[in-house]
Amino acid sequence: MKITAITRLAIVLLAVTFLTPLRALAHGDEVHGSHDASFGGLVMMYIDLHFEVVLGEEGGVNLYYSDASRAPLPAAVVSDVQVDILRDGAAMETVSMSASEAGDYWSGDSAVVTDKETIVRVAFVFQGEPVVFELPARLFPSMMEPMPAMSSHEA
Repeated sequence: MKITAITRLAIVLLAVTFLTPLRALAHGDEVHGSHDASFGGLVMMYIDLHFEVVLGEEGGVNLYYSDASRAPLPAAVVSDVQVDILRDGAAMETVSMSASEAGDYWSGDSAVVTDKETIVRVAFVFQGEPVVFELPARLFPSMMEPMPAMSSHEA
């Protein structure tokens, strides 16, 4: 049986018509979560994966992962996690990362980050794809200076 161009077009249009509602249910009805930090860190996004990078006040780095709606994901959602801290005028510090005992986040010990010009490089593999972010320390909430209080006549 020979399929004409018009028959092919009709098949494509029918497929689009019937599959569009299914695609909408798969992704369109899922509410995209906020980018508010749950752990006091910096929230970034790759595709529908959110991750929060937390710099400890006394050193250390934690990585928490969540889905598009910000529901927590296990640490195993990613692999090959590596964090490097690049300080101006100092050797790069490679943070040895491991999953927590409960398997809910990644953690590693590091020296405290105090310089806003420091770069925190976060790398991992997600769904077979390598992902690398270079994050200036000045973007982390812990490095930002508090906003001055407004007087009543400024508000």
